[in-house]
Amino acid sequence: MKRWMFALSACAALHAAAASEPLRPFEQDSLRQIVASHAGKPFVVVLWSLDCDYCAPSFKALANAQRKRKLDVVSIATDRFDDAQAATYIDHKLKATGVQAERWAFGAAPAEQLRYAIDPKWHGEMPRSYWYNADGTVTAHSGVITPELIQRLATAHTQK
Repeated sequence: MKRWMFALSACAALHAAAASEPLRPFEQDSLRQIVASHAGKPFVVVLWSLDCDYCAPSFKALANAQRKRKLDVVSIATDRFDDAQAATYIDHKLKATGVQAERWAFGAAPAEQLRYAIDPKWHGEMPRSYWYNADGTVTAHSGVITPELIQRLATAHTQK
């Protein structure tokens, strides 16, 4: 029994370690890299910040959806990558929600340039999400991510 419990604990620890993506700096060409790495697969990009009140509930909704279906999530925090304290908080906030996501935070370029590189029509409201389907078509959404929104957009983007 002890061996079985130890093996189960070891598997859980390995899964948690594998699920924790490293935080990467988001630069002006990073979105292109993200889209290329997900080519041919639906995924969602979520822009958020540590002081966004609606972002944690949005990530929790995404985490719940991930338990039911495959849903690739890319998290881009608008907080600075080079701020060690912010990087720690980003990691803690995402882990607390249970979402499995690629983790990015704004890099060295000015925030305005990075926002423009993501979407010239985006003015910084959060959470902001971009739902990509397998052929690269994108639907943008500003506001809290709810189970109903996930159902509508994730289903629409997997059927195309």
